Order: sequence, then C-alpha cells, then structure tokens
Amino acid sequence: MPSAVLIVASTRVHADPQEILRIQDTVSALREHGCAVDVIVPRTAPLLTATLAPATRVFTIPKVPFTDNPPHRPSLRRFIVAMLMFFRGVALVSRREYNALHGFNDGALVARAIDRGTVKRYPYVAEIHRPFSSPGFFKGPRAAFARHLERSALKHASAIILPDAETLAHFDGKLPKARVSLIPDPHAEISPDAFTHGEFSTALRHIYEYVLRPKE
Repeated sequence: MPSAVLIVASTRVHADPQEILRIQDTVSALREHGCAVDVIVPRTAPLLTATLAPATRVFTIPKVPFTDNPPHRPSLRRFIVAMLMFFRGVALVSRREYNALHGFNDGALVARAIDRGTVKRYPYVAEIHRPFSSPGFFKGPRAAFARHLERSALKHASAIILPDAETLAHFDGKLPKARVSLIPDPHAEISPDAFTHGEFSTALRHIYEYVLRPKE
C-alpha cells in the first residue's frame, strides 16, 4: 500500500511520552509497508525525534506567546495551537499529494478540519490513544464542548483506533463500530496484554488497506 500519510499529533504531544511512543510505532509500521510519512507537532521534543527514520519529516507551528505549554484541560490556548496546526496542515496538503491523514487525540479534530477546509477530500484515521479510565479527563462546559467535537471527528473518520473496550463503551451507540479497531500498544515486553510490534504493524496495515481501498 505505498502512499503518503500526514500524521497530526495532539496539541500536547510534547508532554505525553505515551503518545510520542505511539507515534513512533505508527511511523515505523507505516514505513515498513512502504508509506512516506510526515508529522505535524506543536513543537519538537528529543524523545519524539529520537527514533524516527531520517526520511520522516517533522513540521512545527510558529511560536505564539502563552501557547508554548497549554494546559491539560480544554482551553483557549489549546484552541489556538490547534488552529495553527490546521493552517500548517492546509499548507502542507497544498504542496504534497497525501493519500490519508492520521490524527492522534485532539489532533483528530485538526485532521477533520483539514479534510473539511480543503478542496480535496482526505480519508483520515482518528485515534484516541489514552484510555478513558486513565486520569486527566475533565468535566464542565468547555470539556463537554470538546467531547462533542471529538465525537464528530470520530464519527466522520474513515477508521477509528481506540485503546481498549472500556473506551469504546464510552461511545456506545455514538460511533459506527464497523470502523472501530482496538489496538493496544506494541510493547509486549512491558505488558502481557500488549501487542507485539509485528501484531501492531499487521493491524495497522489492515486498517490502511481499508482506508486506502479504491472507491467505487
């Protein structure tokens, strides 16, 4: 399935080692299957670029005051970062022929905005990496609005990747289950329930074969 994929990280990827590792694993698996991969991040981090293949291009956004380290909860600063990532993504897709987008966490909202904000329609994979059972999910009007946008991004995605059945249950009746795949991290040496890298790579290949299938 040789193609070009644009990965859109979350607005706080530099502060989330688990997401960084997941992006590294995803890039590695896609490149194994012959895909060219670019990545958009708010700013680079040594852990992120440490193991990426030299041919993987990493793009950042302009520095804007007060947005260097946005809070965990939904906020105006995170919205500004997301908008800057959207404009960066639109500029990239206008210069390079991508076949699909892949958004991580709130990066999935940016991927959907890129798809909606450009002339060409892009299939995109929406991935929530952090289980909903983990701490750090907030309540309140801003959080509720963010969850609404999140559900919309997932609902319109060509494929959805979730970390576990408990997270899927949170969206019960709100997502097309036929497009949902549960893919744990490929680190079986750390957790007995995790995938091996080979299992992770195979699962991702099947998803992209579906996403990139010829449209009738």
